[in-house]
Amino acid sequence: MNTVRVRFAPSPTGLLHIGNVRTALFNYLFARHEQGTFILRIEDTDTERSDPKYSDAIIRDLQLLEIRSDEGPYYQSQRLELYQEAFERLEKQERVYFCYCTREELEARRREARTMKRPPRYDNRCRILSDQERRQRTAQGIRPTVRFKVEVKEPILIQDVIRGEVSFDPGEMGDFVIMRPDPQGKDRLLPTFHLSVCVDDGLMGITHVIRGEDHLSNSPRHVLLFQALGFRAPVFAHLSLIHGPGGEPLSKRYGALSVSDFVHEQGYLPEAIRNYLALLGWSPKDNREVFGSRELEEVFDLRNATRHPAIFAEQKLMWINSEHLKRLPEEDYLTRAFDFLQRKGVSVEDKDAALEVLLRLQKDIHRFDELPQLFSFLCSEQIYEKKLEEIFGSRGEVHDVLVSGRNVLASAHSVLKRLNSSGETLFEELFRELKKEVSEKGKKLYFPIRAALTGETCGMELKQVFVLLDTTRIVKRLDMILRLMKGSVP
Repeated sequence: MNTVRVRFAPSPTGLLHIGNVRTALFNYLFARHEQGTFILRIEDTDTERSDPKYSDAIIRDLQLLEIRSDEGPYYQSQRLELYQEAFERLEKQERVYFCYCTREELEARRREARTMKRPPRYDNRCRILSDQERRQRTAQGIRPTVRFKVEVKEPILIQDVIRGEVSFDPGEMGDFVIMRPDPQGKDRLLPTFHLSVCVDDGLMGITHVIRGEDHLSNSPRHVLLFQALGFRAPVFAHLSLIHGPGGEPLSKRYGALSVSDFVHEQGYLPEAIRNYLALLGWSPKDNREVFGSRELEEVFDLRNATRHPAIFAEQKLMWINSEHLKRLPEEDYLTRAFDFLQRKGVSVEDKDAALEVLLRLQKDIHRFDELPQLFSFLCSEQIYEKKLEEIFGSRGEVHDVLVSGRNVLASAHSVLKRLNSSGETLFEELFRELKKEVSEKGKKLYFPIRAALTGETCGMELKQVFVLLDTTRIVKRLDMILRLMKGSVP
């Protein structure tokens, strides 16, 4: 059996998103499982839309997820001579011809076909243009495309690892474009996706083409090109598309997020993203859901990929991320957590207290972007005071509860000076005494204390705040909010 060779071939017209990252991952896992080769190829022949900055971002994001290529990146823009040679070979075989139909003419015929309820296929009319008609079109300034002749009559059969045998009627395809004029005005032809992908897959010895279901309709065209160019067609595997939780197309909220957004902005672990994406359209035989990176490579079997649409559910991703967080070695977890806090501009004065907070939170948080708020009460007093003013200056329920909590805060300040304890004991004694001195209960009792001590309206368990703040700082913060309330509340 030939050694497995697969490729991921993105176009650098934007950032990598959920769907194409999943495609890259499946190719990578299949190659690793089969001890094959994973190739990265950048399809940048679209000179109008391709941008080197996106090529660089694609490579960075793949590296961020530890999807590393064995070969490449290859750039199609550096392989134009190969596509030209392939075109000339097809031209000698009389398998192609120049088409002078304009975009407007083609669109008008497509509208007519839809009106007549016919498939909107090209009618091959330029196959029989006379030399005089070609000269006339050229004189009109029309730059021709090149079309491949679809001359087979029998159904084109595709053997798909995921979907089984799929049959296509060549009569519904029409001759298709394989070369087009350079849109930048240069006097040359550039390959379309159909030609460049087949030339590269053939020359690179690609054995399996793993891509999204939206490319399934391209496969019969590619089979014809492989045959005409003298290449053996690869095995196909078309992955199910990714939908939203309700079965709708993936929304821009998630579809437009890049790998970098998920990791650096939302605080997901790269290995958790890999884990979750692997479950979008694939499942192991034992129904496990949490895998380390090496475990995934060992168990991944492309034959277990599913035909039905994959559903992207943020809650599931968050759960998988929390499981990976729990499994991180302590030192690794602390390093990543501090890196995230630093990237978000959160400075910590008491490093020892910060370490204790982080370790207490490791088994409770779902992702790192929860840390800044949970961590904020350990920030500098200057930052804390600013946060307190923002909360106190708000209106509605927050403001009302703070105002009604004046007696709670004043009593807490008085009680604290009598108590000689710390941590959980201080928390328990304080609220036992407060319940004797004030009538407030529930939220009206606990909320003012939380706001005064943390500068936040929610966060970690209040008892833990007492463990992590020393008594001196607790009294100081109660002093501060009482002064604010005295000067601002009627």
